[in-house]
Amino acid sequence: MSRSVRYDWSKLCTDLLRSILENLNTKDFHRARTVCSSWYSVSTTCKRPLHPWRILFRKSSTLLLDPEQDETLETEHPGIDFSTSCVMASCSNWLLMIDFRINLYLLNVFTCERIDLPSMGSLVLGNASFYNNASSSSTSACIWINERTWDYVVAWSYKGHYLFSYNKGDDAWCSLEGARCRSLAYKDDKLYVYTSEDYVKILDLSGDSLKEIVEGNPYRNHRFNFVLQRGEHVWRKKVAITNSGEVLIVLSVRGLQEKRLFYIFKMNVESGDWERVDSLGGEILMFGYGVTVRSPIREIDGEGIRSGSICFIDYDLWPAAEYFRPNRQIVCGVFDLATSRITWPKTEDASVLKSFWFVPGYA
Repeated sequence: MSRSVRYDWSKLCTDLLRSILENLNTKDFHRARTVCSSWYSVSTTCKRPLHPWRILFRKSSTLLLDPEQDETLETEHPGIDFSTSCVMASCSNWLLMIDFRINLYLLNVFTCERIDLPSMGSLVLGNASFYNNASSSSTSACIWINERTWDYVVAWSYKGHYLFSYNKGDDAWCSLEGARCRSLAYKDDKLYVYTSEDYVKILDLSGDSLKEIVEGNPYRNHRFNFVLQRGEHVWRKKVAITNSGEVLIVLSVRGLQEKRLFYIFKMNVESGDWERVDSLGGEILMFGYGVTVRSPIREIDGEGIRSGSICFIDYDLWPAAEYFRPNRQIVCGVFDLATSRITWPKTEDASVLKSFWFVPGYA
């Protein structure tokens, strides 16, 4: 009588596993790397391109658009109505979502795995306008997830006054009132808060409560200041952290002749002054997501994605007339910092409700 043989697939030869993973299509690759910690570790050594994708939302399904491969992946999401949900932030293959009942959850765009976050309870209930403002300037959010250990951190603010954070394993949300938060970014257990007074605070998220870092914050006493030219108006102000850990302040501006622009500033550590820069140092900025990522090796044809690009959503720009049209389709754009040119990737599917950027594999 033959006996079945069980194999421990987590102990496959590293070189063999790497070869298998590198030859998978994108969707299967990102599913396979979640099998176990050893597969995930090997996947991080695979030579896969790192660049922004677009996710297009239909009512109960998504289209994932890889601009480099000109590939579209359709995924069904049973039980989720994207017409009543908003994207608040993204990290790697995960989106932070909120529905009209103020339920927050993490959604993996490749595996469809969903992680429900604790109820907000009385923290925001009773505020009927909250959901309608979830994607507006009154709300800022960021997430980080370790796809090897499944540890994650979620932080978001509402109307600048309330700041909430949640670490995997916590019993409930940690809240802070009077935060005066305009924008958020996360890196290495630290939450960077750009305040309504134009200062950058750093909060330590490694403990049981939100604690401000004073001694180790070189930006704390250096207020961001920028003199607008005549005819210029600021629409959005966001904070972002580069791969090397530098803090950037990014402005969405309406310039002369209604031209819509982005300006980037970095603090001179010697003088403490915020200075405008015209380069991202070989990286791409995800506006509103609080991060920069290394740029593609070459320009992605037709999408405008290259070194020095800023990927944004149309409501990040000074509003045009169609901005106020009800039930309009939300679209993605790319701003070229060197030429100030905007490229609008095509979205010809009328069933698409909205689109957003995400960067597979980046965390």
